[in-house]
Amino acid sequence: MSDNPYTRVASTSGFLQEPSRDGMFWDESSFTSESNYGEKKPIEADDGHEFVHSYRHMWPILVAVWIFYGITCGIAKLVQTYEIDPVYANWTMTEFVEANVIGERCDAVGRASTWHDLKRKLLQCRRGDYYDPAHDDCYSCPAASPTDRVFSVFWESQSDCTHLVENVNTRYITHVIWSFLVPRDDGTLTNEFQFWSQDHIKDCILQLRMHCVKNLVAIGGASDRLQFLKLNTTENLHRFQTSTMAVLEEFGFDGIDVDDETGNMIGTHQDWLTNHGPVAVKYLQTLRDGMDEIQKPGEPRYILSWDEFPSAWDPPNPTNKDYPGCIMFEENQDGWHRCYEPKISGIVDFVNVMMYNVNGGDWVYGVIMTDTLPKKASAVIPPHKLIIGACSGMGCVMSQPAGQEVFNAGNGSAYYGGTMLWSGTIDMLYENSTCVGRMGRAGNYGVKMPFRATLT
Repeated sequence: MSDNPYTRVASTSGFLQEPSRDGMFWDESSFTSESNYGEKKPIEADDGHEFVHSYRHMWPILVAVWIFYGITCGIAKLVQTYEIDPVYANWTMTEFVEANVIGERCDAVGRASTWHDLKRKLLQCRRGDYYDPAHDDCYSCPAASPTDRVFSVFWESQSDCTHLVENVNTRYITHVIWSFLVPRDDGTLTNEFQFWSQDHIKDCILQLRMHCVKNLVAIGGASDRLQFLKLNTTENLHRFQTSTMAVLEEFGFDGIDVDDETGNMIGTHQDWLTNHGPVAVKYLQTLRDGMDEIQKPGEPRYILSWDEFPSAWDPPNPTNKDYPGCIMFEENQDGWHRCYEPKISGIVDFVNVMMYNVNGGDWVYGVIMTDTLPKKASAVIPPHKLIIGACSGMGCVMSQPAGQEVFNAGNGSAYYGGTMLWSGTIDMLYENSTCVGRMGRAGNYGVKMPFRATLT
């Protein structure tokens, strides 16, 4: 044995010694290609009982499903109650900020306020008033005057109205026409719009009231025009009036737009003026009487408007086989022509001329602007009641001349009562609201909010 101390330590500890091979053996068969380790299974203890699958082992999955369902319902409720922005999924909707909507940057309506608190205070204001956060009170919107110019846009309620409220070009809009509600066969007006949340629409209406924008409900529409033929009985007319007044009060609307697009069709025996004109006059007067009855002291009078085809003022000419004027019809067909009933002028506040329903070419627009409106229509309707309509993008039934909407908006402001757009929804969702912006600037439209000194 060596006297080297390092050798002695190593030998004692066994660090350099080989491990014992007792009990170990090498089986060459283990290394042959015939061995398949993939087929070898670990040996498990067998307690004599076979494992039986059961539904009771699914409880973790059921718990997970219920948790997921609860979270989903909670998020949906928050979105529907206007707590979460459905686009960006943040909490910005709890703040009501007018910076993009009011062009004047008025402190009275530009201050951030918790929406629930603002909504509560707005509901305490009379119709025709807005809530002023700077003064913490309700204040009257500007009273109607002969020099006012209307810029009304249709908003199709199947689309999220926050696109309308938050759009920068909304500052040009004076009236929003919410479309559509439709009379049933018994005359009762439905009270549900096409959007998934009626409360959401009511919130948008309240927000527009903060800018003194008027809100009207549109009744009818081209797709449901036959329903107006059912308003020819006393019972149906009574139900129509009662249910419509209930809708006005429920949503806080400022009036009604009647989009009765019946014409010289089978249901009117191809003569609208004779067979349906009296019905229209009667139900319009019924609506006017109902609105005057529910009007509360100190509130502005409810608005009533009527939508009309531009061809309705073309003089009848039965000898002209190519175009007999407003009496034009096709045998056994539901047409789109009719002659205007002058009695309507004394009942309604506005007549919206649907300039997007023009057939015949660009030259027809020139005839309407230079002859039909200033001479024929103005002879039976005061010019300040005529609202010149326009269309945007897919809202145009027929293509219109380039820039026609600007031309209509400018002339509507200069010579008539204003302009109208079908539809604000199409323009804001698909046309980047360029039409609303051009029309608003062309006619210098927009609500002029009252000036109030800021409290210090």
